[in-house]
Parts: sequence; structure tokens; C-alpha cells
Amino acid sequence: MSAVIWRTCVREIAFVDPHSQMPSSATVLHGEAAYSHLLEVICGLDSPMVGETEVLHQFKVFAADLPGDHNGLREIGNHLLADARAIRARHLIGLGSRSYGSAVRRYVADASCVAVAGTGMLASEILPFLVRPHRQVDLWGRRLECHGFDAGIAYRRLDVATPVIDAAASIVIAAPLSSAQIARLARSYRDVTVLIDLRAEGAQDPPPPVAPLVTLADIFASVEEATRATALRVAAAKDDIQRYARAFATRAKLNPSGWHDLCA
Repeated sequence: MSAVIWRTCVREIAFVDPHSQMPSSATVLHGEAAYSHLLEVICGLDSPMVGETEVLHQFKVFAADLPGDHNGLREIGNHLLADARAIRARHLIGLGSRSYGSAVRRYVADASCVAVAGTGMLASEILPFLVRPHRQVDLWGRRLECHGFDAGIAYRRLDVATPVIDAAASIVIAAPLSSAQIARLARSYRDVTVLIDLRAEGAQDPPPPVAPLVTLADIFASVEEATRATALRVAAAKDDIQRYARAFATRAKLNPSGWHDLCA
């Protein structure tokens, strides 16, 4: 089978001559359907992280590296990239991810100091969303070092008395601390601007009223709202993809090299 194959870490797509014999396990798309599917893939709508941009870069490299005897396919690739950029600019910029980290980040957007209590999986998921230039990030745990976290984070011991830190902190509880432990942590800072309590047991053991409170239920609601908003934007992007695919399929000069079948 004569084919040009585009491989990424999660997919393999072959551009094949329409007269070639296809594997029985392959999904074969033609013309408008093939173009539409490629646009969805390149826009990141077929990725585990919806809306990611790495796949667009991978396709750009693939199209640029095509041999000289595949000018027709390169032309189609350039059309796909132009359409994908237009769709992303209209619908997918800033789509972001739906996760604990992205939800917490919205509540501490303007904070110059963020304190995270916990050194487990939840803290490791959240921390990358919080670290940014000119922000102090304190990680509180029972160990002085936690491998895998950013080296710029200040490690502090939960079980050791600490002088009051002269900072107004946003505090994130990502460990099963008691209310008394949270109160002691809050007293380690000059002021607390918001307390984000991610404990499942927060309803049974409410945190002390040291600052405006964001609960685990609030975080769930924020993630669900972001998911609904994302679904609407993705649906609008897919509508545009169909429109672009129809426009491409009705061009007078359609796939001049004959490479218009897609084997995915």
C-alpha cells in the first residue's frame, strides 16, 4: 500500500492513494469526512487533553518534512493548518484544563503568596498551576523535601514551630489536617486572604473561620462549570470544522495529487 504516514504519540494516520488496498482494521475516510477528521485532530479535539496545541505543531512539522513529490499533500496540509489556526483563535484559545489545579488557580489568581499543606498526589497535581514568577509558594509537610516538585518552592515543616511569616497568604489544604492544625498553619502568616479546603472530611470537621472559605464542593462546581463551558466551545468549533470541510471539498482544485483518502 502506497501511503504517507503521520505518527504522533497517540495515533497513526495514513494518507493513501484511493486505489490502494486498505487493512481491514482501518477506518477509511474520504474527501470532506477526511478533511473534517483531520481538522478535529489538529485542533486538539481528538486528544486526551481537549484543545491541546502540541498536535498542531506535530502536524506542521509533518507537512513541512514531506518529500518533494508530495506537493499536493503539502498544499492540503497548509490549508488544514490555516483553517485549524482560525478555528483555534475563534473558539479554543484559553480553553484550559478541567482539574483541581486549574480550579484552585482561579481562586488565587492575584495572590503574591500561596501556602499548600500536603505533599501527596493532590498537592503534586495542584502545584504546577500555582508556581509563577514573583510569587512565593510555601509547601507545608512532614518531610523537608518532596521529590518532583519545583525547586523554587519553599519547604516548611508542619510539625515544627515557625515564626510568623510577614505575608498575606492564600492557603490550600491538600492533606487530611485537623481544624486545629489548619488554625495553627493560618497563624504562621500575617494574614490569610482565602482558605481553600480540599479535604473530603471538611464538612465533618469545618476549618476555622480565618478567611473567606472555598470548599471542595465549590471546587467541584467550578470544574463542572468549566466543563460545561468547554463543551459549548468545542461544539461551536466542530460546527466550524464542518463548514471549513465543506468549503474545502467544493473547491475547483480538490486534492490535485489524488491523495484524498485517510486511513486512521
